[in-house]
Amino acid sequence: MDGTPAAQGMGEFSQLLLGICAGALLAMAAAMLRAPRATARWSGFAFFFCSALFAIKLWNDHTHALPADLRVVIGVISMTSVGWFWLMVMALFGDIDRYPRAMFLAPAAMALCGIGNFLDFKALAPLFWVITTGIQATLAILSIMIVVRSWKDDLVESRRRLRGPFMVAVGVYILTLNGFDILEMVGTTPVWYPMLNAAMLAAVVLSGSLVFLDPREAMFGAELSPVEPKLTPPKPAQQPLALVNGKANGEHPPALAAPALAAPALDRASRADLDRLECLMSKDEVWKEEGLTIASLALRAAMPETQLRRLINDCLGYRNFPAYVNAHRIAAAKTRLSDPGESRVSISTIAYDIGFASLGPFNRAFKEEAGVSPSEWRRKALEEPSPIPQTA
Repeated sequence: MDGTPAAQGMGEFSQLLLGICAGALLAMAAAMLRAPRATARWSGFAFFFCSALFAIKLWNDHTHALPADLRVVIGVISMTSVGWFWLMVMALFGDIDRYPRAMFLAPAAMALCGIGNFLDFKALAPLFWVITTGIQATLAILSIMIVVRSWKDDLVESRRRLRGPFMVAVGVYILTLNGFDILEMVGTTPVWYPMLNAAMLAAVVLSGSLVFLDPREAMFGAELSPVEPKLTPPKPAQQPLALVNGKANGEHPPALAAPALAAPALDRASRADLDRLECLMSKDEVWKEEGLTIASLALRAAMPETQLRRLINDCLGYRNFPAYVNAHRIAAAKTRLSDPGESRVSISTIAYDIGFASLGPFNRAFKEEAGVSPSEWRRKALEEPSPIPQTA
Protein backbone atom coordinates (compact mmCIF):
# COMPACT_ATOMS: atom_id res chain seq x y z
CA MET A 1 0.00 0.00 0.00
CA ASP A 2 1.41 3.41 -0.95
CA GLY A 3 2.26 6.18 1.50
CA THR A 4 -0.54 8.64 0.67
CA PRO A 5 -2.65 9.97 3.56
CA ALA A 6 -5.66 8.05 2.25
CA ALA A 7 -3.69 4.81 2.11
CA GLN A 8 -2.28 5.39 5.59
CA GLY A 9 -5.78 6.02 6.90
CA MET A 10 -7.02 2.77 5.34
CA GLY A 11 -4.08 0.93 6.89
CA GLU A 12 -4.77 2.31 10.35
CA PHE A 13 -8.46 1.48 10.07
CA SER A 14 -7.59 -2.05 8.94
CA GLN A 15 -5.36 -2.47 11.99
CA LEU A 16 -8.21 -1.30 14.23
CA LEU A 17 -10.63 -3.80 12.68
CA LEU A 18 -8.13 -6.63 13.00
CA GLY A 19 -7.53 -5.78 16.66
CA ILE A 20 -11.28 -5.90 17.30
CA CYS A 21 -11.49 -9.22 15.45
CA ALA A 22 -8.68 -10.75 17.51
CA GLY A 23 -10.35 -9.71 20.77
CA ALA A 24 -13.78 -10.97 19.71
CA LEU A 25 -12.36 -14.29 18.50
CA LEU A 26 -10.53 -14.84 21.79
CA ALA A 27 -13.78 -14.11 23.64
CA MET A 28 -15.60 -16.68 21.50
CA ALA A 29 -12.82 -19.20 22.14
CA ALA A 30 -13.28 -18.73 25.88
CA ALA A 31 -17.07 -19.00 25.53
CA MET A 32 -16.79 -22.28 23.65
CA LEU A 33 -15.16 -23.84 26.71
CA ARG A 34 -18.66 -23.76 28.26
CA ALA A 35 -20.25 -25.75 25.41
CA PRO A 36 -21.87 -28.95 26.77
CA ARG A 37 -20.53 -31.40 24.17
CA ALA A 38 -16.81 -32.17 24.19
CA THR A 39 -16.42 -32.28 20.41
CA ALA A 40 -18.07 -28.88 19.96
CA ARG A 41 -16.22 -27.49 22.98
CA TRP A 42 -12.67 -28.32 21.94
CA SER A 43 -12.97 -27.96 18.17
CA GLY A 44 -14.76 -24.63 18.67
CA PHE A 45 -12.11 -23.40 21.09
CA ALA A 46 -9.30 -24.44 18.74
CA PHE A 47 -10.96 -22.83 15.71
CA PHE A 48 -11.64 -19.48 17.35
CA PHE A 49 -8.25 -19.37 19.09
CA CYS A 50 -6.38 -20.12 15.85
CA SER A 51 -8.58 -17.62 14.01
CA ALA A 52 -7.60 -14.98 16.58
CA LEU A 53 -3.97 -15.74 15.78
CA PHE A 54 -4.83 -15.34 12.08
CA ALA A 55 -6.20 -11.85 12.80
CA ILE A 56 -2.99 -11.06 14.72
CA LYS A 57 -0.96 -12.31 11.75
CA LEU A 58 -2.84 -9.98 9.41
CA TRP A 59 -2.30 -7.13 11.87
CA ASN A 60 1.42 -7.89 11.97
CA ASP A 61 1.52 -7.84 8.16
CA HIS A 62 0.61 -4.15 8.48
CA THR A 63 2.74 -3.22 11.48
CA HIS A 64 5.70 -5.67 11.43
CA ALA A 65 5.72 -5.25 15.21
CA LEU A 66 6.28 -8.87 16.24
CA PRO A 67 9.69 -10.61 16.44
CA ALA A 68 10.47 -12.95 13.54
CA ASP A 69 10.34 -16.14 15.64
CA LEU A 70 6.97 -15.23 17.14
CA ARG A 71 5.66 -14.36 13.68
CA VAL A 72 6.53 -17.88 12.48
CA VAL A 73 4.83 -19.55 15.46
CA ILE A 74 1.67 -17.47 15.04
CA GLY A 75 1.65 -18.06 11.30
CA VAL A 76 1.94 -21.84 11.59
CA ILE A 77 -0.71 -22.18 14.31
CA SER A 78 -3.12 -19.84 12.51
CA MET A 79 -2.87 -22.01 9.39
CA THR A 80 -4.62 -24.84 11.25
CA SER A 81 -7.80 -22.79 11.71
CA VAL A 82 -9.38 -24.15 8.51
CA GLY A 83 -8.84 -27.72 9.71
CA TRP A 84 -10.42 -26.94 13.08
CA PHE A 85 -13.30 -25.22 11.29
CA TRP A 86 -14.08 -28.44 9.42
CA LEU A 87 -13.97 -30.43 12.67
CA MET A 88 -16.29 -27.91 14.35
CA VAL A 89 -18.76 -28.18 11.47
CA MET A 90 -18.68 -31.97 11.83
CA ALA A 91 -19.45 -31.63 15.55
CA LEU A 92 -22.20 -29.04 15.21
CA PHE A 93 -23.92 -30.25 12.05
CA GLY A 94 -22.83 -33.87 11.83
CA ASP A 95 -23.66 -34.33 15.55
CA ILE A 96 -20.41 -36.24 16.02
CA ASP A 97 -19.72 -37.04 19.68
CA ARG A 98 -16.38 -38.72 19.10
CA TYR A 99 -13.89 -37.93 16.33
CA PRO A 100 -12.15 -40.74 14.46
CA ARG A 101 -8.43 -40.14 14.80
CA ALA A 102 -8.04 -39.74 11.04
CA MET A 103 -10.05 -36.51 11.17
CA PHE A 104 -7.24 -34.79 13.07
CA LEU A 105 -5.12 -35.11 9.94
CA ALA A 106 -6.91 -31.98 8.66
CA PRO A 107 -5.38 -29.49 11.15
CA ALA A 108 -2.13 -31.51 11.17
CA ALA A 109 -1.83 -31.20 7.39
CA MET A 110 -2.46 -27.46 7.60
CA ALA A 111 0.26 -27.14 10.26
CA LEU A 112 2.73 -28.94 7.98
CA CYS A 113 1.76 -26.62 5.13
CA GLY A 114 2.37 -23.65 7.41
CA ILE A 115 5.82 -24.94 8.32
CA GLY A 116 6.58 -25.54 4.65
CA ASN A 117 5.58 -21.98 3.75
CA PHE A 118 8.10 -20.59 6.24
CA LEU A 119 10.99 -22.82 5.15
CA ASP A 120 13.50 -21.19 2.85
CA PHE A 121 12.97 -23.54 -0.08
CA LYS A 122 12.31 -21.18 -2.95
CA ALA A 123 12.15 -24.00 -5.48
CA LEU A 124 9.37 -25.70 -3.50
CA ALA A 125 7.45 -22.53 -2.62
CA PRO A 126 4.97 -22.86 -5.52
CA LEU A 127 4.30 -26.49 -4.58
CA PHE A 128 3.64 -25.62 -0.93
CA TRP A 129 1.34 -22.82 -2.07
CA VAL A 130 -0.67 -25.09 -4.36
CA ILE A 131 -1.03 -27.78 -1.68
CA THR A 132 -2.02 -25.26 1.00
CA THR A 133 -4.59 -23.51 -1.17
CA GLY A 134 -6.00 -26.83 -2.37
CA ILE A 135 -6.46 -28.22 1.14
CA GLN A 136 -8.03 -24.98 2.41
CA ALA A 137 -10.47 -24.80 -0.49
CA THR A 138 -11.36 -28.49 -0.14
CA LEU A 139 -12.07 -28.22 3.59
CA ALA A 140 -14.12 -25.05 3.07
CA ILE A 141 -16.21 -26.66 0.32
CA LEU A 142 -16.71 -29.83 2.40
CA SER A 143 -17.83 -27.72 5.36
CA ILE A 144 -20.38 -25.82 3.27
CA MET A 145 -21.66 -29.10 1.83
CA ILE A 146 -22.11 -30.57 5.32
CA VAL A 147 -24.12 -27.55 6.47
CA VAL A 148 -26.31 -27.48 3.36
CA ARG A 149 -26.81 -31.26 3.29
CA SER A 150 -27.88 -31.45 6.94
CA TRP A 151 -30.17 -28.42 6.69
CA LYS A 152 -33.39 -30.22 5.75
CA ASP A 153 -32.95 -32.92 8.41
CA ASP A 154 -31.93 -30.57 11.24
CA LEU A 155 -34.43 -30.60 14.11
CA VAL A 156 -32.86 -27.77 16.14
CA GLU A 157 -34.57 -24.56 15.05
CA SER A 158 -31.97 -22.19 16.49
CA ARG A 159 -29.23 -24.10 14.70
CA ARG A 160 -31.09 -23.87 11.39
CA ARG A 161 -31.72 -20.14 11.69
CA LEU A 162 -28.41 -18.86 13.09
CA ARG A 163 -25.48 -21.22 12.96
CA GLY A 164 -26.09 -22.45 9.41
CA PRO A 165 -25.83 -19.03 7.74
CA PHE A 166 -22.79 -18.15 9.86
CA MET A 167 -20.93 -21.35 8.95
CA VAL A 168 -21.68 -20.85 5.27
CA ALA A 169 -20.38 -17.27 5.56
CA VAL A 170 -17.13 -18.52 7.09
CA GLY A 171 -16.72 -21.06 4.30
CA VAL A 172 -17.33 -18.41 1.65
CA TYR A 173 -14.79 -16.12 3.39
CA ILE A 174 -12.15 -18.87 3.27
CA LEU A 175 -12.82 -19.43 -0.44
CA THR A 176 -12.60 -15.67 -1.05
CA LEU A 177 -9.18 -15.60 0.64
CA ASN A 178 -8.06 -18.44 -1.60
CA GLY A 179 -9.22 -16.51 -4.64
CA PHE A 180 -7.19 -13.46 -3.68
CA ASP A 181 -4.22 -15.73 -2.89
CA ILE A 182 -4.35 -16.90 -6.49
CA LEU A 183 -4.36 -13.29 -7.67
CA GLU A 184 -1.41 -12.55 -5.39
CA MET A 185 0.51 -15.49 -6.84
CA VAL A 186 0.24 -14.00 -10.32
CA GLY A 187 1.03 -10.51 -9.00
CA THR A 188 -2.33 -8.77 -9.52
CA THR A 189 -3.58 -8.25 -5.94
CA PRO A 190 -5.60 -5.00 -5.72
CA VAL A 191 -4.22 -2.33 -3.39
CA TRP A 192 -7.52 -2.24 -1.52
CA TYR A 193 -7.45 -5.98 -0.74
CA PRO A 194 -5.98 -5.69 2.82
CA MET A 195 -8.75 -3.28 3.75
CA LEU A 196 -11.41 -5.53 2.19
CA ASN A 197 -9.98 -8.57 3.96
CA ALA A 198 -10.10 -6.84 7.34
CA ALA A 199 -13.66 -5.63 6.71
CA MET A 200 -14.89 -9.09 5.64
CA LEU A 201 -13.25 -10.74 8.64
CA ALA A 202 -14.76 -8.15 10.98
CA ALA A 203 -18.24 -8.68 9.53
CA VAL A 204 -18.01 -12.46 9.91
CA VAL A 205 -16.56 -12.27 13.42
CA LEU A 206 -19.05 -9.74 14.77
CA SER A 207 -22.00 -11.69 13.38
CA GLY A 208 -20.57 -14.90 14.79
CA SER A 209 -20.22 -13.37 18.23
CA LEU A 210 -24.03 -13.11 18.40
CA VAL A 211 -24.23 -16.90 18.11
CA PHE A 212 -21.14 -18.26 19.83
CA LEU A 213 -20.64 -16.00 22.84
CA ASP A 214 -23.52 -17.85 24.52
CA PRO A 215 -23.03 -21.60 23.85
CA ARG A 216 -26.47 -22.73 25.05
CA GLU A 217 -27.36 -26.41 25.18
CA ALA A 218 -30.15 -25.87 22.66
CA MET A 219 -27.58 -24.64 20.16
CA PHE A 220 -24.72 -27.03 20.83
CA GLY A 221 -26.39 -30.13 22.24
CA ALA A 222 -26.01 -31.91 25.54
CA GLU A 223 -23.10 -34.20 26.18
CA LEU A 224 -24.03 -37.77 25.36
CA SER A 225 -22.59 -40.78 27.15
CA PRO A 226 -20.25 -42.84 24.97
CA VAL A 227 -21.98 -45.78 23.37
CA GLU A 228 -20.90 -49.04 24.96
CA PRO A 229 -21.30 -52.34 23.11
CA LYS A 230 -24.64 -53.88 24.06
CA LEU A 231 -24.26 -57.61 23.58
CA THR A 232 -27.53 -58.76 25.11
CA PRO A 233 -30.61 -58.71 22.93
CA PRO A 234 -33.51 -56.38 23.66
CA LYS A 235 -36.72 -57.72 25.09
CA PRO A 236 -39.03 -58.99 22.35
CA ALA A 237 -42.32 -57.43 21.36
CA GLN A 238 -41.35 -53.98 22.54
CA GLN A 239 -42.46 -51.08 20.38
CA PRO A 240 -41.00 -47.55 20.29
CA LEU A 241 -42.82 -45.31 22.74
CA ALA A 242 -42.67 -41.60 23.38
CA LEU A 243 -40.53 -39.69 25.81
CA VAL A 244 -42.45 -36.83 27.35
CA ASN A 245 -40.82 -34.41 29.78
CA GLY A 246 -37.80 -36.73 29.90
CA LYS A 247 -39.85 -39.77 31.05
CA ALA A 248 -41.00 -42.77 29.09
CA ASN A 249 -44.68 -43.65 28.92
CA GLY A 250 -43.54 -47.25 28.55
CA GLU A 251 -40.34 -49.24 28.47
CA HIS A 252 -37.97 -48.33 25.64
CA PRO A 253 -35.97 -50.78 23.63
CA PRO A 254 -32.27 -49.99 24.05
CA ALA A 255 -32.01 -48.38 20.63
CA LEU A 256 -34.50 -45.69 21.52
CA ALA A 257 -32.83 -44.39 24.64
CA ALA A 258 -32.56 -40.67 23.95
CA PRO A 259 -30.59 -38.04 25.83
CA ALA A 260 -32.39 -36.83 28.92
CA LEU A 261 -33.78 -33.40 28.19
CA ALA A 262 -35.84 -30.97 30.20
CA ALA A 263 -38.70 -30.93 27.73
CA PRO A 264 -41.47 -28.39 28.19
CA ALA A 265 -44.89 -29.51 29.40
CA LEU A 266 -47.17 -30.40 26.53
CA ASP A 267 -50.58 -28.89 25.97
CA ARG A 268 -53.42 -31.11 24.80
CA ALA A 269 -52.90 -30.28 21.13
CA SER A 270 -49.19 -31.11 21.28
CA ARG A 271 -49.94 -34.28 23.23
CA ALA A 272 -52.35 -35.32 20.48
CA ASP A 273 -49.73 -34.53 17.83
CA LEU A 274 -47.15 -36.62 19.68
CA ASP A 275 -49.57 -39.54 20.07
CA ARG A 276 -50.37 -39.37 16.36
CA LEU A 277 -46.67 -39.35 15.51
CA GLU A 278 -45.96 -42.34 17.73
CA CYS A 279 -48.89 -44.22 16.21
CA LEU A 280 -47.39 -43.70 12.76
CA MET A 281 -43.96 -44.83 13.90
CA SER A 282 -44.94 -47.70 16.23
CA LYS A 283 -48.17 -49.09 14.76
CA ASP A 284 -47.96 -48.17 11.07
CA GLU A 285 -44.14 -48.49 11.03
CA VAL A 286 -43.68 -45.74 8.47
CA TRP A 287 -39.98 -45.81 9.32
CA LYS A 288 -39.73 -48.83 7.02
CA GLU A 289 -40.31 -46.59 4.02
CA GLU A 290 -37.08 -46.05 2.10
CA GLY A 291 -36.31 -42.36 1.66
CA LEU A 292 -38.69 -41.19 4.39
CA THR A 293 -38.29 -37.42 4.87
CA ILE A 294 -39.45 -35.07 7.56
CA ALA A 295 -41.71 -33.34 5.02
CA SER A 296 -43.45 -36.60 4.07
CA LEU A 297 -43.81 -37.62 7.72
CA ALA A 298 -45.30 -34.22 8.59
CA LEU A 299 -47.81 -34.70 5.78
CA ARG A 300 -48.73 -38.15 7.08
CA ALA A 301 -49.02 -36.83 10.64
CA ALA A 302 -51.18 -33.88 9.50
CA MET A 303 -49.09 -31.27 11.28
CA PRO A 304 -46.80 -28.39 10.22
CA GLU A 305 -43.20 -29.39 9.60
CA THR A 306 -41.97 -26.91 12.23
CA GLN A 307 -44.22 -28.52 14.85
CA LEU A 308 -42.93 -31.98 13.94
CA ARG A 309 -39.32 -30.81 14.27
CA ARG A 310 -40.07 -29.30 17.66
CA LEU A 311 -41.79 -32.45 18.96
CA ILE A 312 -38.98 -34.79 17.89
CA ASN A 313 -36.29 -32.48 19.26
CA ASP A 314 -37.89 -31.21 22.48
CA CYS A 315 -39.87 -34.29 23.54
CA LEU A 316 -37.91 -37.19 22.10
CA GLY A 317 -34.41 -35.74 22.34
CA TYR A 318 -33.21 -36.20 18.75
CA ARG A 319 -31.22 -33.46 17.01
CA ASN A 320 -31.54 -34.68 13.44
CA PHE A 321 -34.21 -36.61 11.58
CA PRO A 322 -32.12 -39.58 10.35
CA ALA A 323 -31.11 -40.39 13.94
CA TYR A 324 -34.79 -40.50 14.94
CA VAL A 325 -35.78 -42.78 12.07
CA ASN A 326 -32.71 -44.99 12.44
CA ALA A 327 -33.44 -45.50 16.14
CA HIS A 328 -36.67 -47.29 15.21
CA ARG A 329 -34.97 -49.22 12.43
CA ILE A 330 -32.06 -50.36 14.59
CA ALA A 331 -34.44 -51.41 17.38
CA ALA A 332 -36.29 -53.61 14.89
CA ALA A 333 -33.01 -54.95 13.51
CA LYS A 334 -31.83 -55.93 17.00
CA THR A 335 -35.04 -57.84 17.63
CA ARG A 336 -34.76 -59.73 14.35
CA LEU A 337 -31.04 -60.42 14.72
CA SER A 338 -31.61 -61.91 18.18
CA ASP A 339 -34.51 -64.11 17.01
CA PRO A 340 -33.39 -67.75 16.55
CA GLY A 341 -36.19 -68.21 14.03
CA GLU A 342 -34.51 -65.67 11.74
CA SER A 343 -30.95 -66.86 12.23
CA ARG A 344 -30.71 -67.90 8.57
CA VAL A 345 -32.08 -64.62 7.22
CA SER A 346 -29.21 -62.61 5.77
CA ILE A 347 -28.26 -59.31 7.36
CA SER A 348 -28.69 -57.55 4.02
CA THR A 349 -32.28 -58.80 3.79
CA ILE A 350 -33.02 -57.43 7.25
CA ALA A 351 -31.41 -54.11 6.30
CA TYR A 352 -33.58 -53.78 3.20
CA ASP A 353 -36.72 -54.85 5.07
CA ILE A 354 -36.35 -52.10 7.68
CA GLY A 355 -35.86 -49.29 5.17
CA PHE A 356 -32.14 -49.05 4.38
CA ALA A 357 -31.30 -48.73 0.70
CA SER A 358 -27.99 -50.58 1.04
CA LEU A 359 -25.98 -52.58 3.53
CA GLY A 360 -23.22 -50.01 4.13
CA PRO A 361 -25.38 -47.30 5.77
CA PHE A 362 -27.11 -49.97 7.86
CA ASN A 363 -23.81 -51.34 9.16
CA ARG A 364 -22.58 -47.84 10.05
CA ALA A 365 -25.83 -46.85 11.78
CA PHE A 366 -26.00 -50.13 13.69
CA LYS A 367 -22.40 -49.96 14.91
CA GLU A 368 -22.79 -46.31 15.89
CA GLU A 369 -25.78 -47.17 18.11
CA ALA A 370 -24.83 -50.62 19.39
CA GLY A 371 -21.04 -50.35 19.44
CA VAL A 372 -20.64 -53.61 17.49
CA SER A 373 -21.41 -54.80 13.96
CA PRO A 374 -24.74 -56.50 13.18
CA SER A 375 -23.02 -59.87 12.70
CA GLU A 376 -21.28 -59.57 16.07
CA TRP A 377 -24.56 -58.58 17.71
CA ARG A 378 -26.32 -61.60 16.20
CA ARG A 379 -23.53 -63.98 17.21
CA LYS A 380 -23.50 -62.81 20.83
CA ALA A 381 -27.30 -62.65 21.04
CA LEU A 382 -27.79 -66.18 19.77
CA GLU A 383 -25.11 -67.51 22.10
CA GLU A 384 -27.10 -66.29 25.11
CA PRO A 385 -29.22 -69.02 26.74
CA SER A 386 -32.94 -68.52 26.29
CA PRO A 387 -34.57 -67.16 29.45
CA ILE A 388 -36.94 -69.57 31.20
CA PRO A 389 -40.30 -67.86 31.81
CA GLN A 390 -41.21 -67.62 35.46
CA THR A 391 -44.59 -69.08 36.33
CA ALA A 392 -46.87 -67.53 38.88
